[in-house]
Amino acid sequence: MTIHGVDTALTLFAAGTLTRTQAARKAGVDLDRFDELCAKRGIVTTPSPTDSSGPSHVNAD
Repeated sequence: MTIHGVDTALTLFAAGTLTRTQAARKAGVDLDRFDELCAKRGIVTTPSPTDSSGPSHVNAD
């Protein structure tokens, strides 16, 4: 795990360019460690239950 690789992965994840799994792989760490790194930098890895920006599945056909 290099600092540059981690920084790049976190930046791309935060921008929405990479998924969480892709970013963790790019950083060379497992998902748990990636979540820890994100938390240290204030990057949210899971959507908030109150986040309404995503698609609603209520009454979806």
